[in-house]
Amino acid sequence: MRQSVVVLGAGVGGLSAAIHARLKGHDVLVLEQRDVPGGKAASISTHGFRLDPGPSIIILPEIYEAVFRAAGRKMSDYLQFVRLDPITRVFFDGESPIDLPGDRSESERLVSSFGAKDGENFKALFERFDKIVPLVHETIFDHPIDRWWQFASPKFIKMGLGMSLQGNYRQQIDKWFESPLLRAFFYGFPSYSGQSLDGTGAGALFIPYFMLAGGVYFPVGGVGQIPAALYKLATELGVEFRFNAKVTGLNVSNGRVSAAILEGGEQIALESLISNLDRTTVQGMLGSPSSNAPSFSYFTLHYGLPRTFPDLKHHSLFIPKSYVRSFEDLYDARKFPGEPIVYVNETTELDPEGAPPGTSNFFAVVTCPAEESHLDWATLRETAKGQARAVLEKFGLDLSEPIFERVQTPMTFRERDGNYRGSLYGEDEKHRPFKGMLPHPNRDPKIKNLIYCGGSVQPGAGLPMVTLSGKFAANLL
Repeated sequence: MRQSVVVLGAGVGGLSAAIHARLKGHDVLVLEQRDVPGGKAASISTHGFRLDPGPSIIILPEIYEAVFRAAGRKMSDYLQFVRLDPITRVFFDGESPIDLPGDRSESERLVSSFGAKDGENFKALFERFDKIVPLVHETIFDHPIDRWWQFASPKFIKMGLGMSLQGNYRQQIDKWFESPLLRAFFYGFPSYSGQSLDGTGAGALFIPYFMLAGGVYFPVGGVGQIPAALYKLATELGVEFRFNAKVTGLNVSNGRVSAAILEGGEQIALESLISNLDRTTVQGMLGSPSSNAPSFSYFTLHYGLPRTFPDLKHHSLFIPKSYVRSFEDLYDARKFPGEPIVYVNETTELDPEGAPPGTSNFFAVVTCPAEESHLDWATLRETAKGQARAVLEKFGLDLSEPIFERVQTPMTFRERDGNYRGSLYGEDEKHRPFKGMLPHPNRDPKIKNLIYCGGSVQPGAGLPMVTLSGKFAANLL
């Protein structure tokens, strides 16, 4: 039956939801509080630079391709990808830089050079995931898991057994790998999806698996081309958009949302609502604010620099010798690391039009806590900037005299994007259902016609997952 569907937020999840809902024949209106689509993945222009201040490690392009294929279109007419090799260059304090190859077999040979045990376990880990990943595609990537009986599915049980760890995540990594570089590399992945080193599931390992097994990519023209392409497709299909339309409340009666209330009081009537806004934030709108701990967030520095950095690759990772203490600061003490691991995305080699000649488009990211009672981000901002810069300068990078500086803290994501306490993935994993195995379901537990998409619900965080979450949401209409 044709419905009037309102999608709250034009991030990648909301764009995917709008496209899939429209393909089902519904009338779709997207309300976006900013003046551009794309959410955190939207490009920004300043001082002659084109910035991608959000996600930058792009994997699983086939998930975006499936959206265009569902609409009877060719993705190549809207969006093209370049596969990276190497995937990243790793700078480990006191050692020569190491390039992680884009080819899996080459990566296995590289890891074997660190030590026979590391090489054997690295290969065994990826072979183990070769068996698990097809089951993931048939379960977690295929549909929401929100009914108890779905856990009894033979495929889900087999997948769960394959993903279980003997001990927590850190203990398992330490058991598998002796190389400090490998340990530092793998320690970072739980935070990418709001998890921690104490978790007992292997879900965080999917990211490095997909990076090496399927490749890491760069969209021609920058990461912002992904939401731009989805927005173009949505408008061609007849999806309507209203920008500068901030939703501040919802009218609810008899267990259903009847209207979205805009800042200023205007009400938008609807039959179904899909929210790309953080689930926990919306729960607060509905009178059920959360006091649960938030998941992790990011602190970022974006510089236009009047020089180039020939030693950097598109993705570079800077690991100080004190990396163990850095992760303990992050995961255990929930504070900004004293000497953080810093990821740098420098795009000018592949995207020379993204910056003026002879300059660098320099984007540095540190995983950090979100809004916590013991942290004051208003004052921590400058301290964090100094600590991140100190690591990069220790490795010999000259960050002086920037053409511009752009800083994002968790408060950026709270105030601009509506993320719960500035987190990127909603509530901390220990507050998720099913003993933290999965993010929250896409259905609202009380409001019949309210459905969620985005990184705070299934199937999880990251651009490919939020793209799938949009499809999940539309299928639940």
